[in-house]
Amino acid sequence: MSWLDSVRGSEPAGDPELRAELRDLLGLGPVSPHTPAPSLELKALADDLLREAQRRRRTDRQRSSWVLLAAAAFPFALGLVGLGTWGVRQKQRADALAENVRHQEVELSRITQASHAELTRERRAREEVQKQLQWASMRPTPKKAEPYLVIPVEKPLGLPAREYQTVKQKPE
Repeated sequence: MSWLDSVRGSEPAGDPELRAELRDLLGLGPVSPHTPAPSLELKALADDLLREAQRRRRTDRQRSSWVLLAAAAFPFALGLVGLGTWGVRQKQRADALAENVRHQEVELSRITQASHAELTRERRAREEVQKQLQWASMRPTPKKAEPYLVIPVEKPLGLPAREYQTVKQKPE
């Protein structure tokens, strides 16, 4: 279909205005039924203009706001996923450490109870020994017979001997 044909089925509203402006620029004037057929150069120029108009129409389409919003939100979503993963790891580490501390506390309380029970037993045993010693010191002990014969020797009451040697002489 030629670009000069005035009868077109479905065309955008801007196309007839663009054609009329092009006719004026080329000096062709208004379209009349007795207008001679355009030359090959004009047809090529018209086809080029039509292609350019279609290209601009395709590129002028505005992108959906949802697509722009999704493109802008993508880095933030990646950041949130990264933070969430890091937080989950930290929570797992904290739970493992808390479990370890709990086991150590249980073990420490068990050891403390065992040592407390051992100290109590030792204290009771010591008290029992002290009671037995007190009872033993309160009862008179019978003298035992010596298994061998002992001859008593009386020591003479005298002054100790004054004979001694000096190891070092005093200087005179």
